[in-house]
Amino acid sequence: MQDFLAFGLIGFLAQLIDGALGMGFGVISSSILLAQGVPPALASASVNAAKLPTTGTAALSHFYHKNLDPNVLFKLCAFGALGGVIGATVLTSLTGATLMVIINLYLVLIGLLIVYRGVQNIAPKLLPARFTRLIGLAGGLIEGIGGSWGPIVTTSLLGSGTESRYAIGSSNFAEFVVSVAVFTTFVLAFAVGYWEGGSDWRSVAYPVAGLVVGGIPAAVIGGYFSKVTPRRALTIIVGLLAISIGLYRTLTV
Repeated sequence: MQDFLAFGLIGFLAQLIDGALGMGFGVISSSILLAQGVPPALASASVNAAKLPTTGTAALSHFYHKNLDPNVLFKLCAFGALGGVIGATVLTSLTGATLMVIINLYLVLIGLLIVYRGVQNIAPKLLPARFTRLIGLAGGLIEGIGGSWGPIVTTSLLGSGTESRYAIGSSNFAEFVVSVAVFTTFVLAFAVGYWEGGSDWRSVAYPVAGLVVGGIPAAVIGGYFSKVTPRRALTIIVGLLAISIGLYRTLTV
């Protein structure tokens, strides 16, 4: 019960950040599970299981508050799901210190660009369709190998000029679709013996349940915060969060 309550609080805070800023839930949850000694594949599967109800709720919240850009959303969903399946089945062997350092450096650099855009109050510009597809594919690949969708996709959309509320809302909505694809892939992989350790799911049952119970109410209000927070402030906050995640992960690799 102690684990359940602790993860409930973690789930609420992580999803509140994720729903409002487009990143945070996966990074926080997976970091804590890995710190407890949970194998990476099982940790990623567990976080994606927790994401199904939380990101599903967040997706509905962003839809209700009209934080979605259909042109961006459809490409993110299609190519993100494709990348997620490839990452979970083919590229898991690539996880390691070098890959993580590259991703973290990217987060710091794109975070600096986003903060600069926010401080200068630079107006958004329209993204080329091919670039949106690339963002979705890259985000899905990172999610599939045990990374996190939000820091890659939300920051890339913002860094390329998508207005903050639409970048966050579309990224959150697409994350649900990608989580379904990645979780389904992990379940099938464990079932056929692709990875060992699938029977250890009971060790994360209470933490995952706590993340879900705590995350759902936060997901309901996250979309509202994205809608009402001024664009300039929201952009700067997301950039600072990306820089913080990149630096933290670099120091803990």
